[in-house]
Parts: sequence; structure tokens; C-alpha cells
Amino acid sequence: MCLVPLVCGCHSTPAPAPPKVTRASGEILSEPPTQPDPSKQYLFYLHGGIVEGSDGRPVSRQFGPYEYRGILQKFAHDGFTVVSEIRPYGADPAEYGRKVAAWVARLLKAGVPSRNMTVVGASQGGVIAAHVSAILEEPELKFVILAGLFGDVDSEGRLKLHGRVFSIYDESDTHTISPEMYFKQSPALTEGKSLVTKTGLGHGLLYQPYSAWYEPAIKWINERSKH
Repeated sequence: MCLVPLVCGCHSTPAPAPPKVTRASGEILSEPPTQPDPSKQYLFYLHGGIVEGSDGRPVSRQFGPYEYRGILQKFAHDGFTVVSEIRPYGADPAEYGRKVAAWVARLLKAGVPSRNMTVVGASQGGVIAAHVSAILEEPELKFVILAGLFGDVDSEGRLKLHGRVFSIYDESDTHTISPEMYFKQSPALTEGKSLVTKTGLGHGLLYQPYSAWYEPAIKWINERSKH
């Protein structure tokens, strides 16, 4: 298991150039295709809790609008087949995690290799992504968890992660984010990596496809999707 902590000061240094993506533009779906192309890259996006039951652009008094559709469009523009839907308000993380795990399993059964799939979860969506990781136990499945590995949630805090996990959160986030705790209790984890940004956005980091998290996430995904 590889554990790599990083700290990023994105105000003190120039932003890196966007990673090169050779794939053609992707598409956005509400569920996986029935006849998937095994050569494509599939990305399951699990939004934050504020989006549940909303019109897709809820507004936080503290952080402003959550650009859910803008995030999906950004991923699709970079060549991913994006699978995402707005969850009903109060959706149970464990139950919804089983639904997403079934979606991933469907693609695996259809011949899509696990290295061609990524689950991106933001905040509450990150909690759900942790459940998916624990359920599937796929060593090459990738997870990008944005401010979602909470250290003060008893039920999820006991989950043992599998696959490749990249945790990203901001230093100013007032939530207790503890990726190392999850990594240490997950002996079967293939890779655990964490990035702490210094944008001052707090939990608002995940509300838009800010380059501070988006570019490192894309680079990490692409490096681990090579055949």
C-alpha cells in the first residue's frame, strides 16, 4: 500500500498547466449505458449533500452556488463518460453506496476494466464513495474523495477502503477530515494519497471545478488509467 501525503499552496505558486487529455469529448448520463464501450473512461460523480433534492444549483450562504452541472460538463469536456444523478433529499449513504456499487459491477460484468472507472465523491458524496470502495473491494478502481473522509462519523469511520484513493481537501475546512485514519485501517488498500490545498475556500472548495482540486485529480486519474 502506498501512502502519499501532499500539501499544496495554490496562492503562493503559479497554477500548473492543465493536464493533456487526448480523449474526445465525453457525455453525461444518469445511469450507466446498457452496452458500454470497454475502451472508454467512466466517471461516477457523487455530489455534496446540499445538492440533494435540489434543482442542481443550490446556493450556500457561506460558499455560494454549487455548480453541479458545471462540474459534470467539465469532466465530460475532458473525455469522460460521466454518470451522475441528483439524489433525493436525505438519501442514506450506505444504501446509495450499494446502488453505485451495483452500477460499477454492471460495467465490470460488461467487460469494462476497473482501471477505466473512477468514482468522484464530494463531501456527503465522498462518504458514499467510501461505502462503494468497501463494498466492491476492487484493487484497481479509483476514488477521488473531496473533503469526504470525515474523522468524526462513527458508522463510516469504521469502513475499510479498497482500490486507489486520492483524498483532497482544503486546509481551512472546518470539518474534521482524516484520510490518514482511513488509510491506516485499510490494509488491503492499493494506494492512499492525500492533498491538502491552501485556497482559503474551506468546504467551498468542492462547490466548483476549481483548478486547485480539479487539475491534480485529472492528472492522478489519467496516470492510473494508462494501459
